[in-house]
Amino acid sequence: MALIQWGVDCYTGLPEVDRQHQELYALVNRLDAAKAGRGEMLERVLNELGDYVRDHFALEEKLMRDAGVDAAHQDEHLAAHAVFVERLGEFRRHSVAGSDAAADEVLAFLTAWLKQHIQWADRKMAMEIHKRMGTEAPHNMFAHF
Repeated sequence: MALIQWGVDCYTGLPEVDRQHQELYALVNRLDAAKAGRGEMLERVLNELGDYVRDHFALEEKLMRDAGVDAAHQDEHLAAHAVFVERLGEFRRHSVAGSDAAADEVLAFLTAWLKQHIQWADRKMAMEIHKRMGTEAPHNMFAHF
């Protein structure tokens, strides 16, 4: 069973962002599966996740710039990304391969942060991009804003 599942509550209506979010969820699930094997596999998946996150955040940041999302919103979103990257870097620097507790801490952080960030910050970002680009936002998915 998957630790984390992408669903309609994560939908932004930005196809590439949604595809990448699904891949991020898959990577977290691979990390969870690799936890049992520890060692190199866990480290490899954690490194792959770090690389993928960098590219994903760059996409979101480009979309916000290109759409002309206001600077305050961009700054807040980029600050959240920076916190995530820093925390993931901490996990990558401290080997989690030798400790179930450390691996569980990584997974708890990743699942909580991704769910919260996608459901609130990314969906809000997408709504703003849709508005500024004059595209149809899946407004029924954004009712909580």
